[in-house]
Amino acid sequence: MKKISIIIISALSVFFVVMASDYIKSRSGNDACIECHDAETPGIVKQYRSSSHSKNEVACYSCHEAEKSDPSGFEHNGFRVTAVVTPKHCGKCHSKEVQEFKDSLHDESGFFSLSAYGVREVEKRYKNTTLGRTANYKTNFSRESAEAGCLDCHGTVIKVGKNGKLINWPNVGMGRFNPDGSVGSCSTCHTRHRFSLEQARKPETCGQCHLGPDHPQREIYEESKHGNLFASDGENWKWDTPAGKWGPKDIDAPTCAACHMSGFGGAVKTTHNVSARLKWELEPMFSWTTDKEYLSGKKKFPIKRSIAARYEKIHGLRKGAIKSVKTGLPNPFAIAKKYAPEVYKAYVGPGKWWSRGKTRLDALGGEALRSSKEKREDMLKVCTQCHSRSWAEGDLDKADALIDVYNAVVLAIKLKYYDPIKREKLDKDIMFNGKSQVDNLWHEIWHHEGRIWRMGAFMQGQDWQHWEGSYEVADDGSHMADMLEKLRVRKAVKRKLRIR
Repeated sequence: MKKISIIIISALSVFFVVMASDYIKSRSGNDACIECHDAETPGIVKQYRSSSHSKNEVACYSCHEAEKSDPSGFEHNGFRVTAVVTPKHCGKCHSKEVQEFKDSLHDESGFFSLSAYGVREVEKRYKNTTLGRTANYKTNFSRESAEAGCLDCHGTVIKVGKNGKLINWPNVGMGRFNPDGSVGSCSTCHTRHRFSLEQARKPETCGQCHLGPDHPQREIYEESKHGNLFASDGENWKWDTPAGKWGPKDIDAPTCAACHMSGFGGAVKTTHNVSARLKWELEPMFSWTTDKEYLSGKKKFPIKRSIAARYEKIHGLRKGAIKSVKTGLPNPFAIAKKYAPEVYKAYVGPGKWWSRGKTRLDALGGEALRSSKEKREDMLKVCTQCHSRSWAEGDLDKADALIDVYNAVVLAIKLKYYDPIKREKLDKDIMFNGKSQVDNLWHEIWHHEGRIWRMGAFMQGQDWQHWEGSYEVADDGSHMADMLEKLRVRKAVKRKLRIR
């Protein structure tokens, strides 16, 4: 009996020691963090104290604790911590949100900029940043420019160097590749250390990355009536209503989050899968609906025959020349394999962040794999919290009708002018950074003006849709036609004069 009592007492002692240890880590550890950092980094402590984390007694160590397997971890005043807080950390409490984020195309944003990341030659380090020549001509083959530019939004690869020094840090890019094997940064939208729900609901947060000629959503929103209402009275709106309850009683017009993520007025489920309500791909060279057969690239997307015939006639193309467009591109996994195979190998494969990666389809999951009709229906449920069904459908129908026009016009420019220039190698000896003015113009037609044209239509930015989009595509199409003629004449003159 005495032996049993000793065993029970010993077991209880161990239990209470473990509990006390956990308590120290969660409470006293937090107090210790606050005590030091209040003097060292008072701004961080101020943000934390105003956060819901602080109000719910979520300790600093709860987020910054480093697993033994995390190479970014280091000993700090008796605790093993990391500065790189990742979706793995957030997922301990927010597993649903992390999975939804993982199922969206936001999570693969880092793959799309790997041509600007992968160093092809002369890799060096300046302090903790990787330098060297990349394959991306738009950054002038400069990893230096990439780290300060595209990789800051898309996400870089955080590595751990000698003595635990973090390389390519700091970075809070949406698709950041983390040392613990995860991908993403929740603080891209929920800025540390407040991790504010209200902040993530405001359009300026999304507009930090979604702006400029290649993804001008912020500027388009600001021009729209929705953006006009936000600018006029947004400071009086109610931003802190709990998730799932936030709706038209709190705000007078939608923001980015209201349409793409919020369970607005309870009409739909709140989600962190920003791909869950998108009927169209408006980012690629040509547009197509987000159905599986197009996401995988298995089928071409058809152009309505009446529209195709119109632009065949306008541009003097043979009947049937404009028929359909390629789909599935760009494929984020193919980009990774080509420009940074080591990144692909580290994050894609059995048991890794993505179990497989062959097509654009593999980048998506959950509600993003529904049909485009189902996605559109959810978007309409949000719209009809303020508008009648006929109003909302009418506005989206106008934008839908534009897609065939865009595809036909841009394909006509490609077939009639750009392809002949490249096929006949008319620009081969007038290159800069390996690209000619013809290549740059083609890039701007679809990557800049084409996106503005399409996105302007769907987000009610009339001036952007017309003058910055449709008109600019028409203007650049005329420049492309002029280039073809001049380059052919130039080639003929050089041949006659025997100039190589």
